[in-house]
Amino acid sequence: MRWSTRTGHRLAGLWLGLASSATAGAQQLFDDGFEPGPVRVVPATAVAPWPVLHVVDALHFSQRSGLSTVWGSYWETSESIFGVDHVEQSQELGSPLAANEVRYADLDLGDGVDSLMLRISLPQGSTSGARVEVRAGSAEGSLLGSCALAPTGGAESYRTVGCALDPTLARGRQTLAFRFLQAPASLRFNWFGYYASGTLQAIDTLQKRQSQAMQNAPAPVLPQAGQPVRSRDQLPPAAQPRAHSFGAWSPGRSWECPQWMHDSYWVAGADGKVYPTWHPPVDFDPDSGRYCSYGHEHGDDPRGSEAFAIGGLPPFGYVAEQHAPGNPAQQRREDHVGHKVLVANNWQMYRASDGRGERCDVVVKLHMGTHSPDALVNTAHEVFVSGQCEGQQPFDVRHFALFGAAGSFKEAEAPGCGQQIVPALAPQPGNQPMGGIHRAIPTRDCFLRGAAGDQAQHVGARTVEFWLSSLLGGDLYAAVHNPARLYDPGTPARISRTVELCYLPNHPLAATLACQATVAASPSPVAWDDPRSFFRGSRHFGHHFSALRFADSANGVLYTNVYGQNARAAPDPAQGITVRQRVPTSGFYFRVDGQLSLFPDVDYGAGGRNGVRAPN
Repeated sequence: MRWSTRTGHRLAGLWLGLASSATAGAQQLFDDGFEPGPVRVVPATAVAPWPVLHVVDALHFSQRSGLSTVWGSYWETSESIFGVDHVEQSQELGSPLAANEVRYADLDLGDGVDSLMLRISLPQGSTSGARVEVRAGSAEGSLLGSCALAPTGGAESYRTVGCALDPTLARGRQTLAFRFLQAPASLRFNWFGYYASGTLQAIDTLQKRQSQAMQNAPAPVLPQAGQPVRSRDQLPPAAQPRAHSFGAWSPGRSWECPQWMHDSYWVAGADGKVYPTWHPPVDFDPDSGRYCSYGHEHGDDPRGSEAFAIGGLPPFGYVAEQHAPGNPAQQRREDHVGHKVLVANNWQMYRASDGRGERCDVVVKLHMGTHSPDALVNTAHEVFVSGQCEGQQPFDVRHFALFGAAGSFKEAEAPGCGQQIVPALAPQPGNQPMGGIHRAIPTRDCFLRGAAGDQAQHVGARTVEFWLSSLLGGDLYAAVHNPARLYDPGTPARISRTVELCYLPNHPLAATLACQATVAASPSPVAWDDPRSFFRGSRHFGHHFSALRFADSANGVLYTNVYGQNARAAPDPAQGITVRQRVPTSGFYFRVDGQLSLFPDVDYGAGGRNGVRAPN
């Protein structure tokens, strides 16, 4: 929907910075944020210094001999992330002769590639000694790497296997030549991939959302290429007070953006303090002349909402700042990387009274950290919800959402699991009320319940985190499919790293495509906070809430405590009533309409291409 009164429509194309509010800040930057003269803009292409995933279809060769184009298994049984779905297969390479070669020209290997990921199938009982050689330029070129090819279990069983390369030779722009030696005709070669740093990239490709085509997807925003580069002039005024949440992030890798660039994305809260806000995962560093990654993401760009003018840029940590300001021991502090924005335009709903269809534009900012012990015991997590339904007044509410009881959580919602767990860690603060439904988090024990067949069948569901709370007269559902942590009572912090399970040969997770690709990405074990780990908390699937319900209100603006309780017409700081809420004066009750009312499924890590890593 496009509201005729929407004053913020023009803001979607303006760059962020120098903001005392979303509107005023954008106008200030547009008018005088840069010196007169040519404006330096973000280039369309530049070097990306972090490991970027490159995937090449086996059929995209420049030359071949002794290999034919064949049909693979019509239904490949291991192509999905957790190896449980059947996906239609396409043509690929196979039927290798004794003298065979396939070349792939003009590959950008950047600063050096130490491992190739090869997607193959090879039936059980195939000729022993099958291997592949990878050479520079041609079959007679320098040997970059050679690796054995073990049977994968059958023609319909594909695996992603690793092949170590010499990164001192496998670097720069090259042609790679593959030779399959002692390989039977039944071998199938589907694709290969590699991670390479220092490769030339297009920033708009790196920034592209990897979402399904759904009717309520965010509206397009202007691409970053061509926008003015970040400037230190966009930092907040030195005299303006800072919230506790501002300046909490700093780079942890040499290829990550400098802190001043991160701090240039800010917004002033209603209390006049400076807060961090949404920023893209990838940026351009004007000092180095290269792209840089922040190593984390905040979900959808809120400027892609058709109701952006209502909520504007979210001040991350605003609610926490209002909680017990004079009592640090009772304050709630959440990490920066867990703030996620979800945008749904033209959300299909219906009137609870008569079933009439309605459409709404909704933006949700939810803190959902999936890498630390925080969610094991803390039930209060900051949420903002803003938007407007067709023919209705806008809303903009913010408070702590509650996800069950403080001090405990629930195991993953999967067969054989679901037990309540008390991890013996102290909530912070200790007086969080009980509310909502629960936080369902993977555990070490849950993965190993049942017979081996049950473990393999349910491994995908046992890996997912579910966050469920009460919100606006309904329930909020959120699910993250690749969390970086699992509960482990044998550690002091009560967590282990999900990626570590990939290196346990008999663990059910190790057989999944997610683990296969992670293990194959490097000849040495991939650390939990490496961007080559699949488990980086970036895959969001199945987010939605069940209803929007507002009662009639005499006032369009109300004030509550940090939990959205004890509404008053005016603030009452002595009673903790300080959080401003915008609500419709004419109430309504809309419910979801099946699967149409979902936030789009997205991998905000762009499939390993934008440098996003745990903690995220």
